[in-house]
Amino acid sequence: MSQQYDLIGELYERAKHLPIGQAEQATLRSALPDLTGRSVLDVGSGTGFYPRLFSRLGAARVTGVDASPEMVAHARRVETADPLGITYEVRDAAALPKLGEFDVVTAVWLLGYAPGEAALDGMLGQLVVNLAPGGTLVVLVPNPDLDWARLDIFPRYGITATETTPSHGRRGYAVHIDGEPPIDFEGFSWPHRVVEAALDRAGLADVRRYPAVVSADLVAERGPDYWTDLLANPTFAVFTAVRPG
Repeated sequence: MSQQYDLIGELYERAKHLPIGQAEQATLRSALPDLTGRSVLDVGSGTGFYPRLFSRLGAARVTGVDASPEMVAHARRVETADPLGITYEVRDAAALPKLGEFDVVTAVWLLGYAPGEAALDGMLGQLVVNLAPGGTLVVLVPNPDLDWARLDIFPRYGITATETTPSHGRRGYAVHIDGEPPIDFEGFSWPHRVVEAALDRAGLADVRRYPAVVSADLVAERGPDYWTDLLANPTFAVFTAVRPG
């Protein structure tokens, strides 16, 4: 998984500024608890885009971990140039040790890379180990209920998506983003209810899925009709769950 992200490195962050990335951000933010004064661990932190957001939302301590050395190197360069007090480590989510007990643990576009449900359970177990009792896990995954017959809508929002070979019970997809240079990467999507069932097996409570949203500013900028197809068939889904205790 990390090799393709080593190749695209800091270019990957460009996706966050596309319309589809703006909707992703708005939906993730709608699911976050109040971060003021809290500790956050972001697993699969990439270039540090979301750790920086969490810090600016008031988190007192933010740690980002990612399996891609190139992504972590970029995140550290940004931190050096504009310090927010974020720490970054190169770590494989499949073998994540206990780094502490965090109030909030996030995993964005991570769980689809677990090769099978047993690996998914293992990955979630490592996330929960780092979650304080009463803490919140927030995960963003490929939409398990995506209408694959409507991939044609996504160029309007900045990407081209195609279906690829299934693997370990997941549907495969490839994403292309135009630009100089263009960006290409691949991932996998779990079917309906697999993620919720895995969160239950991890011993988490209050599992909740959030609807896709966009901010009022984006609606005002482009008009509500522009967003209709994406909100009805988003590429992503956001879940939260709480560790009892």
